[in-house]
Amino acid sequence: MLMLYDYLPSQNAWKIRVLLGLLGIAYETRMVSIFEGESRTEAFLKLNPAGAVPVLAVDNGQAIAESNAILTLVAEGTPYLPTDRLARAKVMQWLFFEQYYVEPVIG
Repeated sequence: MLMLYDYLPSQNAWKIRVLLGLLGIAYETRMVSIFEGESRTEAFLKLNPAGAVPVLAVDNGQAIAESNAILTLVAEGTPYLPTDRLARAKVMQWLFFEQYYVEPVIG
């Protein structure tokens, strides 16, 4: 079962919740109280040395951080991440655009 380390006000974590929901993928949530220091614990820093949410722990004990990397992993093999090289690059283009131009304004 996937485990999403989450902080509800995080727009980056929200993107993950939306895609998991759209794809009907079951997951568990572990809330991380970032202002109380939970993202700076030794255990959390093993998941993400940057100490940020979201983080997605996968079945084999490994974890991935950074919202757009998580989106790419989750979308693999679905229509949300095309196999065509140009179409896939267009998805990446919009993910990079969002992270650079949109997220800083709302985050």
